[in-house]
Amino acid sequence: MLVIPVIDIKDGKCMRLIHGHQETTQYYSDNPVSVAKLFRKENFRCIHITDLDGALGGEMKNYPVIKEISRSVDIPIQLGGGIREFSRAKKIIEELGVYRIVIGTGAINNPELIKQILDCYSPSKLVIGIDEKLNNIVSDGWINYANITPLDFARKMENLGVKRIIYQDVTRVGNCCGAFTERLKEIASKTKLKITAAGGIGSYLHLKEVADIGSSQIDSVMISKALYENKFPCQAIWRNIERLDTSLELPKVKRNS
Repeated sequence: MLVIPVIDIKDGKCMRLIHGHQETTQYYSDNPVSVAKLFRKENFRCIHITDLDGALGGEMKNYPVIKEISRSVDIPIQLGGGIREFSRAKKIIEELGVYRIVIGTGAINNPELIKQILDCYSPSKLVIGIDEKLNNIVSDGWINYANITPLDFARKMENLGVKRIIYQDVTRVGNCCGAFTERLKEIASKTKLKITAAGGIGSYLHLKEVADIGSSQIDSVMISKALYENKFPCQAIWRNIERLDTSLELPKVKRNS
């Protein structure tokens, strides 16, 4: 199973919202580019970036730092946050050269956008983000309810020609309590979509729980907080080695509440 590290960017810094609440944040580094380079040196095969300012307000104010990341590492970049019109999707794919884009709110509010992207690009360039709270899809940075269940939304996207989704229960984000495996099973058994699991994965045991679902459709996981806080045994070795490299700034945890 492919493990994809996550870099969430807000105000040009690497951070994480807890349970989706803006007032409860953890800042990990002032330099997301350094974090991306660290993940590359630890041999991750791709990186997911979320522009949180874009997700919350629709503006990609972090475009310059994301562009620097894409030019600083030689592995695929997956990017989401604030992609709500075709012109922006086109700019990201063609100017930034990202491997694929992730659309959540835009897919909820404007299904025609999804059709347009699929008509212009391969389905491999597009991933739909499915963010759940209490069996309801949430949008606009997890603020608004869309009044559609995760399964129904997944089926709707599949009918449009989408091939892959990222699924997460937003109440689990940042608390490292494990993924919502029952929902993953449901979507995998009732669609043919490829699924990246996210939200709550905080240990090897949680990875094993996802793998033990036994579905070839669930082929990858996204991890954020647990990687930054060295929750996996192998990371202790990696990070000790990196501390000897003074050319690379390591992320430091700073909590605001």
